[in-house]
Amino acid sequence: MNKAGLRKIYLEKRLQLSEAEHQTLNQQLLQQFMQLDFGGIKAVHIFLPMLQYKEPDTRLLLNFLQKKHPQIKRVFPKADFQHKTLTGFLDDADLIIAENKYGIPEPVSGNQFYIDKNSMVMVPLLAFDEQGNRVGYGGGFYDRFLADCEAGTRFIGISLFGPVFKIDDAADFDVKLHQCITPKKNWGF
Repeated sequence: MNKAGLRKIYLEKRLQLSEAEHQTLNQQLLQQFMQLDFGGIKAVHIFLPMLQYKEPDTRLLLNFLQKKHPQIKRVFPKADFQHKTLTGFLDDADLIIAENKYGIPEPVSGNQFYIDKNSMVMVPLLAFDEQGNRVGYGGGFYDRFLADCEAGTRFIGISLFGPVFKIDDAADFDVKLHQCITPKKNWGF
């Protein structure tokens, strides 16, 4: 199936989840996230959830990081919709978060932070395949961002559902994931 078809199907699948199902899947995602190897990781770049679209609740993952790995910096993306780019902001005392006009919680101000090869990027998605390709919301923000990351940066998707076999229109310029966590399994590519 192609990206447009998968985007429609998986957004609808998420929206059909009951609150109880969504909470259960998020607790299972947290258990899978806790199994990741954080050795040598100095920063985790992680999106804040748009809960109205039943995105994975990354606040649970952030709480885990803060409690169990306080030495790891937490970094949040801010989207530039004109240039379709992302900039990271450090989770510190100067950070101010607000919803933008699209309902995305993101930094309004704070200290920019540039991730390097000792970082992990948690990548939002609607669907992914068994080869590590992903379907996002269609803006290309994360493909541009991931393409600019240093070699060695780990790209980890977060999905409430398992993979499809193959995304038919995945392109050469699409940046593949290294891993994807789902409620049932951590997938490696």
